[in-house]
Amino acid sequence: MKHFLKRNYNYLDSLVLPEGPGPSPTSTSAQLEEMEPRLLEFEADSPNWRDLAPPDGLSRLSKKETKRQEVINELFATEHAHVRMLSVLQMIFSKPLEREELLTATELAAIFPNLDELIEMHYNFYENLKKLRVDDNFIVKSISTTVLNRFGGTEGDWFQKLTARFCSHQSWALDQIKSRQKKDPRFNAFILEAESKRQCRRLQLKDIIPIEMQRLTKYPLLLENIAKSTEDPTEKERIQQSAECCRRILNHVNEEVKEMENLLTLKDYQRRLDTSGLKPSTSLYTEYKNIDLTQRKMLYEGPVTWRVTKEKAIEVQCVLLGDMLVLLQKQDDKLVLKCHSKSNLAPQEVKQMLSPIIKLNSVFLRDVATDRKAFYVIFTWDSGAQIYELVAQSLGEKKLWTEVIKSTVDDLKKGGGKNSLLLSSSPTIRLTAPLSPSENGGLKSSSGGLNLKSSLIDFLSDKGFDLIGHSTSDRENVASSALDQVMSLKRLVVGSISLSEDSQQAEKPGQEMDACQSTEESRTTDTGAEEEEEEEEERSISAPLVLSPERMDEVCRRLLSLEEQLKSLQTVEEEHHRLQEALSEFSLEGGNFQ
Repeated sequence: MKHFLKRNYNYLDSLVLPEGPGPSPTSTSAQLEEMEPRLLEFEADSPNWRDLAPPDGLSRLSKKETKRQEVINELFATEHAHVRMLSVLQMIFSKPLEREELLTATELAAIFPNLDELIEMHYNFYENLKKLRVDDNFIVKSISTTVLNRFGGTEGDWFQKLTARFCSHQSWALDQIKSRQKKDPRFNAFILEAESKRQCRRLQLKDIIPIEMQRLTKYPLLLENIAKSTEDPTEKERIQQSAECCRRILNHVNEEVKEMENLLTLKDYQRRLDTSGLKPSTSLYTEYKNIDLTQRKMLYEGPVTWRVTKEKAIEVQCVLLGDMLVLLQKQDDKLVLKCHSKSNLAPQEVKQMLSPIIKLNSVFLRDVATDRKAFYVIFTWDSGAQIYELVAQSLGEKKLWTEVIKSTVDDLKKGGGKNSLLLSSSPTIRLTAPLSPSENGGLKSSSGGLNLKSSLIDFLSDKGFDLIGHSTSDRENVASSALDQVMSLKRLVVGSISLSEDSQQAEKPGQEMDACQSTEESRTTDTGAEEEEEEEEERSISAPLVLSPERMDEVCRRLLSLEEQLKSLQTVEEEHHRLQEALSEFSLEGGNFQ
């Protein structure tokens, strides 16, 4: 975890890979990466299991079991090759780039995010597979525990997080490397020389960076093939469970990659955005003149034709966001938000201005009878309705557009007009562009930089603080919620009592009435008189309590809930004390909070 935090806290929103003088990339220090022991270990190909297994053991295997061993060997051999190529990425490219000062540690953390942790994770999995082979004399008996431990549970969640981070950055990283090669001859010379080394096996850097994503697609297939040849039902079920975990991880990473690509597209649109086409005299201008598209999540986008009138059609880039549809008009390299007038046939009627931004909270769609590829987007508001006629490029595209718009509108209605796809103003764990610290819980200052210095983040990471987990936890209301539970439980108990048979015989009717009246008064007292309420409740309970089964179940449920909240409070208190001690130690060591 601490390595992950160290490599990813940096604010990269305006990252530009700098150019400048530095040591020659052909210096002798650039050759030291060839001496890395782990890289040397993986230089040779993995031996086939048949060459290592005892002949008598091989002769006893059934055809189905032989097939199973072949696939297990394929899993091991391909993991061996994967660790080798990740090590090449680290030792031939990443570390020399930093050592030769061609890229800084910050830039490398953006291009190769959490590479060290990724290698360690795959290396450990490889070592576990290797141990299985050796322990079973290269005819593996059971593999389900090893693969389930890797892809399931908390280890699987961590694997998912690391791979999602790395894979989601790969498109951006490839663009950055390509751009830098064009601008910086020294950087280009280094890349070309590194790619020519034998460890790269004739692969270029652009071929190596995507290998993690490619590896994720192979795991489910390999595990399913192992399961097909497995006889033992329990072993087979656990392997299939592991394959399902791999598919879940792959689907999550695919979504993260898609989100990142969409966000990078929005960043490009934001860079080219021109709001001068909005009329300054309208409320629309005030609301959207400073619109930031990157604060919303893009769901779909593509070219459509906007038929303003029968005579006027405009080619626009239509962008569907979480709460709006945006029609961007291309002008040179700019994307213009421009209002258009919809002239009516009758000259005495007022011209209607159509906005390039359509709020989706009151939108519905209709087909255009005269054009199968066209559809109406009808936006209703207090003053009436505005009708937009949009024409897709094909029937298939029209179907996609109408489906995603309807789905988004439905989500908005379910959420009371607020779509969960709007990014909050405070940083969260939600995946953002590689140009933002928000995935790591960074705190932005008013100028856009980080308030926390890297030294403090490193220090806290080394002390074991999970800054990511802390940034995504919701603990603000734990204490008040626990107090509410106490009061609810108290009222539930007091309002539910009935006297036992022995007590009822001993009590006088007047005393019983007084007790009931006292109890009722205690239940209706406001929070400003809680002490008086407690005294009234104590006086009212003068006999053994008898709860109905329904009340008893409710009391037990609330007690369990209260217990969980108190445990959460205990955790918060412990972390608070740990943080106080760590900050004190940081200060004593001369750390700077400014």
